[in-house]
Amino acid sequence: METLVPQQRITLKNLKVADFASEETLCFTATVLFDGDPIADAHNDGNGGMTFVHARESKSPRLAAASAFAESLPAVDLNHGDGDAGEPHLCNVTLDFVIDLLAEAMHVDRKMRAAFRRDIANKVLFVRDGELRYLKQVRLTAITNRPAYFAQMRARHATPIVILAELQIDEAFALWKKHTVRDH
Repeated sequence: METLVPQQRITLKNLKVADFASEETLCFTATVLFDGDPIADAHNDGNGGMTFVHARESKSPRLAAASAFAESLPAVDLNHGDGDAGEPHLCNVTLDFVIDLLAEAMHVDRKMRAAFRRDIANKVLFVRDGELRYLKQVRLTAITNRPAYFAQMRARHATPIVILAELQIDEAFALWKKHTVRDH
């Protein structure tokens, strides 16, 4: 999971997103961790307002440390160099900004993994000539002898192919993502 702010000290768990309520911003609740320690609860109502962060009992000093850490991170270029005449639009980093980025990245990752699970369970996915392809009207679950079927597939193609069903799930996901996400 990549964000605009590369850091590993602030993380989230128990992320719950309400897509139906997300309008201007992501509507979510989450537990905020700092160095693996649950220090706060965060929520955003999804109406474009800020993310609220509330310290857990006796965790106010840790929340202050997490906030200071976030503010010590380098400013982020929100234009990525694509603004007016390539001028950067720098934004100072705050704890709620980091939390928003993490929540969005986690939510997108979950949605992508769900789409991948649907694809990998139902389609015979393979990469040939640098493109992700699948066999139309062939369901992976209908293939009883996969090694023999995959060997026949390889024999039919002049160029080498990589069959995603033969890979470890994380490796298959990375390859699927590489070929389905355009700005990856």
